[in-house]
Amino acid sequence: MSSDSSVSRDRAHSDSARSKIALLSLGGTIFMSQDASGGNARPDAAAGERLLATVAGGAEIFTQSLANVSSSDVRPHHLRSVLEHARAAVDDGAAGVVLTHGTDTLEETAFLLERYWDREAPCVVTGAMRPASDLGADGPANLRDAIRTATAPSARGLGVLVVFDGHAHLADQVTKASSRSVSAFASEPSGPLAIIEDDDLRLLHAPLPRPLPHDVAGCGLLLPGLPPDRLPAVPVLTAGLDEDFELLDHLPRDQMQGLVIAGVGMGHVSPAAMPRLRRLLGAGVPVVVASRAFSGGTSTHHYAYPGSEVDLLEAGAVMAGLLPAVKARLLLQTLVHGDASAAQIRASFEVYAS
Repeated sequence: MSSDSSVSRDRAHSDSARSKIALLSLGGTIFMSQDASGGNARPDAAAGERLLATVAGGAEIFTQSLANVSSSDVRPHHLRSVLEHARAAVDDGAAGVVLTHGTDTLEETAFLLERYWDREAPCVVTGAMRPASDLGADGPANLRDAIRTATAPSARGLGVLVVFDGHAHLADQVTKASSRSVSAFASEPSGPLAIIEDDDLRLLHAPLPRPLPHDVAGCGLLLPGLPPDRLPAVPVLTAGLDEDFELLDHLPRDQMQGLVIAGVGMGHVSPAAMPRLRRLLGAGVPVVVASRAFSGGTSTHHYAYPGSEVDLLEAGAVMAGLLPAVKARLLLQTLVHGDASAAQIRASFEVYAS
């Protein structure tokens, strides 16, 4: 067979595969309906069938509802199920996977899935800010765009993507920036990855290559297997005016396998909090410090006063770089679950240094 014939066969196979999409659902606003007053949105199983009928287009879509819950009720065992079904679908010939999800914790689900998604096919997460029964529901357009992204040639190899309001975002950079707007998601520091068009993505910048799979002993941040059913206990505390983290004096040790601080500025805490953090670090509890600011991330060298990033680093804390506290928590939880050493934890967060 000639090489031209081989290329034609490969293209034909690719075109055929691209039309097969696995649509998984965990519920969320996209599959909710309101009451007669226009409020009190609740899960509505029939909403999914109505929505899918409007957006399928030419794709062959295989649907499976794994749960129908608000995103505040999503647990790691839900994401284990998503990964198992998504991998099986791709291995069975699907060109991509779409996951519908509530928006409140969507960025966290995307970030955690990104840690484990080891297929070339894209895994696309989407949802809606307005219930399916709302006159201005954004779910149909978001789901249509997610399906387009799952079949887009440019999306292959990009891992987990979040699609919302006509844009695609990288899982590591996306965050929910508005609790009300249909343009709810933004990406820091690079902005959205792409604009979604009919047949492909129009990339707005070139993403860095994804890491290859390896075990947690490395720091490529693509982990093997599946997340645990429950993640280790890692609370998040927020620094602020007159906040010395006195709670740490009363929190049982077994309820804290790690700690994340949402620090002020470039990752700072009150000087009065430092003795408590030093005691934790001395006891072997990993402490990661993020910035509570939306952009800019943490520093390693700008300030050296008590409670500053330099003081925290000298005490043994790790700076989260560009990761916000909610994602820093998830990364630390996966590393703690994998028995990562202090050096491995530090190296993993250095990937996000700003």
